[in-house]
Amino acid sequence: MVAEVRGDYPNESAALRAVAQKLGIGSAETLRNWVKRDEVDSGKRPGTTTEESAQIKAMKKEIAELKRANDILKAAAVRSMGRCNIPGRTVAGGVAGWRGSGVRGCRTSRSMKYGGDGGTGSR
Repeated sequence: MVAEVRGDYPNESAALRAVAQKLGIGSAETLRNWVKRDEVDSGKRPGTTTEESAQIKAMKKEIAELKRANDILKAAAVRSMGRCNIPGRTVAGGVAGWRGSGVRGCRTSRSMKYGGDGGTGSR
C-alpha cells in the first residue's frame, strides 16, 4: 500500500505516516520496518531474507544441540575410562594406571588380551 501512494506525498516519511494512520498502526517506524522487510524478501533491497534468517536460526539451534551432545559423550567417555583404570600401577612407558597393552577390569581389554572370550577364559 505504501508503494501505491508514495507518489502522492512529498517524501517516503509522509507516505508512511499517512498509511500508518489509515491502517491504525501506532508507529510509522513499524510500517517502515515492514516495508524494508518486504523489499529485502522481494530482492529489491540487499540483506538477509526472512527465509534465510529462519534457516540461520534453525542451524544455530542445531549446532547448540550438537555441542551439548558432544559434551555429554565426552563426559561419558571420560567416566568409562576411569572405571577401567587401576590407580598406582605403571607400565613400561611410564603411564600410571595402565597395565600392559590392556586394562585390567575392563571387559573389552580382557576380551582383546585373552582371546576374545569376554574375559571368561583362563589367564
